[in-house]
Amino acid sequence: MLHASAFYRCAGPNCGVMKGASDRWWIMWSSMEQDVPVVHLAPWNEALAAKESALHVCGEACAQKLQSQFMGNVLANRLQATKG
Repeated sequence: MLHASAFYRCAGPNCGVMKGASDRWWIMWSSMEQDVPVVHLAPWNEALAAKESALHVCGEACAQKLQSQFMGNVLANRLQATKG
């Protein structure tokens, strides 16, 4: 069970802001569905935040940067697979 004293740091590239009382935070995670990589985004939720795969995101700018990284990784992996 998660305690109220949990600390969260933004996973956004070059961010690292610690979560305070703001309700503007988001949770992101990725998964594979039918052999396709998928990125998920949800408003802050303590249960989701406690999951091992959760990325804690302080706002829209960091969420966009993480989405961009995800998309770049997917494309790079597809390119690598076609060369291999």
